[in-house]
Amino acid sequence: MRILFTCIPGRAHVNAMRPLVVAARQAGHQVHVVTAASSADLFAGLDVPVLAGGFDWSQSDPASLPEFHEAQGPPIKAFTVVAGRGMVDDLLRHAETVKPDLIVWDAMEFGGWIAAEVLGIPSASVASAMGTPRPIIAALTGPELSDLAVRYGLAPDPELRRMFGHLYVHRKPRILDLPYGERLTEEFRYRPAMFDRPPVPAPDWLAGLGDRPVVHLSLGTTFSDSAPARQVQRTVMEALAGEPVSVVISTGGADPASYRDVPDNVHLVPYVDHEALLPHCAAFLCHGSFSSVLVAIAHGVPMVYLPLSADQPVVSMHLANLGLGVNLANARQGPVPTLDPAALTAESVRAAVRTVSGDSIYLDRLDLIRGDFRRLPPVAAVVNRFENCR
Repeated sequence: MRILFTCIPGRAHVNAMRPLVVAARQAGHQVHVVTAASSADLFAGLDVPVLAGGFDWSQSDPASLPEFHEAQGPPIKAFTVVAGRGMVDDLLRHAETVKPDLIVWDAMEFGGWIAAEVLGIPSASVASAMGTPRPIIAALTGPELSDLAVRYGLAPDPELRRMFGHLYVHRKPRILDLPYGERLTEEFRYRPAMFDRPPVPAPDWLAGLGDRPVVHLSLGTTFSDSAPARQVQRTVMEALAGEPVSVVISTGGADPASYRDVPDNVHLVPYVDHEALLPHCAAFLCHGSFSSVLVAIAHGVPMVYLPLSADQPVVSMHLANLGLGVNLANARQGPVPTLDPAALTAESVRAAVRTVSGDSIYLDRLDLIRGDFRRLPPVAAVVNRFENCR
């Protein structure tokens, strides 16, 4: 079987897609990946051809797509813009050579849906996060996404029911579905590999932090070196400087030497593997990136949410409502609370960390939801479902 994967050039999206690419190749299928030209290295090490597709942009480069980085709330309309800037054309061009039997598209890479329908072949979409429900995508994209389909000779789909009629793949149990979603006729849920992997060795420097509980702050790689993120990092340092904890802050690639007045109990690292660090943490402060959240759930680490942008406010609100952590969103931009870094106080951060690390109810809820994950089939089962796409 020839499978053409297509993915948004962002680390969280690639993290969701890579295991499926690997599983498909291990099952003996011919695999190609299409993404933005400068993001091909995100798929490095997989020994699969990576083809350039569409407008060249990156979620980690604010100047590359202002529509994404300046969006108020989930930047879903920006993904429609990208699909219309050459991605559909390039997918159709690559299909002439690859001749795919199936297109597997990141659920925000809308060009994959349109190209598959133009080619008349099956497709499947893969949610990289919580899975944005059809009515929300339709509302946030307005007529632009349906109009893009019409541009390529397809029938209009203003409510996106046809787009959501294809196989939809989730890496989460139903309990994590957003409450305003809907049950789909063609969907498949699987257990991410992190729930099965053996323990990853802890970072060498961890032993040097002593015996105090470890609290980790990570704001990912897309936002971590922005001015708002720096403000959050500074407030967290102030909040926990006098607490009996060791604080590990990953700077998202920024040079730790660029930080001034770092408290003695704070350890800065450019990057850390969450699967290596989180099993040793008492609390995890994060922006609500679903990839990071999954590791915290897998290892039973309660969270404090600091949602800065994109879908983080929605994810953080939902997970906090489920009892997996405390949401420090303190402002409103659109329908859900988000974080205003300037209004974040050291007192609120300190209180949240004490709450999640001192109340067993968070551990109980994490254990319950971890059990739901473990009842899902493994990633290899997704490929079996791909093989049966029609």
